[in-house]
Amino acid sequence: MIDTNEVKAIIRRFEEKEGVRGVIICDSSGLPIKSNLDTELSEEVSAYITSLIGKSNQVVDALKEGTLRFIRLETSKGEIMIALESNLILIVLK
Repeated sequence: MIDTNEVKAIIRRFEEKEGVRGVIICDSSGLPIKSNLDTELSEEVSAYITSLIGKSNQVVDALKEGTLRFIRLETSKGEIMIALESNLILIVLK
């Protein structure tokens, strides 16, 4: 089970970092559990990230590279970092 106090502490920890625009924590299926962004944006980002994770897992499996744990994207607006755990997905927009 996911501890809500732990989830809140994770978001607070990242919010304190300079340049962080948003933090979303999702369950393993990609549904947002908690976010410091508005609901609509959280759901949109989570849907795209879940799709990206699916494709990335296919690549990792095809290349026999083990297990996908982290994705980092550099964009013209900044970075998107995605950490994968067994029951949570952490998305940080920086």
